Amino acid sequence: MKKQVKYSYCLDENGNLVHVEDLKDETRHAHQWYCLQCGQEMVPNLGKIKAKHFAHKADTACDGESYLHKLAKRLIRERFLSTGSFPVIFKREVSCREELKCPYFESYYCKEEKITPFDLKQWYDTCKEEAAEGGFRPDLLLTCSSKPEREAVFIEVFKTHQSNELKLRSKYRIIETKRIETEEDIADIIKRGFVEGENCNTYNFKLKLSQPLLRKRTIDRFVLYDDGRARKLSVSCDNRQRRIFYNSVAELNMREAWTYDMNTFQIGFAYLLKKGFTFRNCMICNKYRSTYSGEYLCIMYKQLNLKYCKPKQSQATNCQYFEVDSWLASIPLSELEEYVMEEV
Repeated sequence: MKKQVKYSYCLDENGNLVHVEDLKDETRHAHQWYCLQCGQEMVPNLGKIKAKHFAHKADTACDGESYLHKLAKRLIRERFLSTGSFPVIFKREVSCREELKCPYFESYYCKEEKITPFDLKQWYDTCKEEAAEGGFRPDLLLTCSSKPEREAVFIEVFKTHQSNELKLRSKYRIIETKRIETEEDIADIIKRGFVEGENCNTYNFKLKLSQPLLRKRTIDRFVLYDDGRARKLSVSCDNRQRRIFYNSVAELNMREAWTYDMNTFQIGFAYLLKKGFTFRNCMICNKYRSTYSGEYLCIMYKQLNLKYCKPKQSQATNCQYFEVDSWLASIPLSELEEYVMEEV
């Protein structure tokens, strides 16, 4: 649904921009008011119930969208010229510096947003409306009077039409507002400046961003101890090539395996068996079964007098019934290597 444009601004007889909130009942008739877009006379409505606004004195077909476009140009220009600072806040994603050589790099984990402020007023001191530059006529043109050779910046107000490809591919740096639909959209730019991705898009600004060493990624680690027990844990990416436990005989960095932790265990066990490791663990025994409720138990629990039917991993060490599950031993090594990233 198209938003109705309200007129909070107009021009007085001297061409000054006036906000309706600056008027009082006793001064409302002290000047004549004119529409910023069509130039026709307006009257202030300072009622107590409806929000204060200007309305056209005569019934007219004034274009509210063009009003917003002109208002945005006027307010941005006045803001730029009247203050000592006009920021552009760049928000760019940067990757970990080990992006190209780290096998664990993933965009979701290994990137972060870097906020870089840039003050336009430190580089530019003039702001012209609809001035020609290099075959283009931007809404606002920023230049530096003391260094005319400095490349200009275009500010474009997006109301109905965005910048065309020819302009975007030019050498000029461009700041284009997001679609201006209300006066509040303009007020946000006036208050905060330009914020990339929020109230504007930028083009042809080449920022020199340093790549940090990010340590946000965690890696699944499968650990087999010298007594046959095993566990799974997460390690930070900066510890990916360091063994964690002194009594481990193998530690594997792994991709996330299917859905459940038990599948990760099965892959780790099967991989080490294929690699020639010999060990006993209840979890790789063919007597170790899953119940309908998703729990695991030893089907020999009565003969072994196992409390609650649940064996400990290390009980397989001296168990007379222990036998490696044939299914686990039959998994091809090539399939297991898809999940095992690295032996530590």
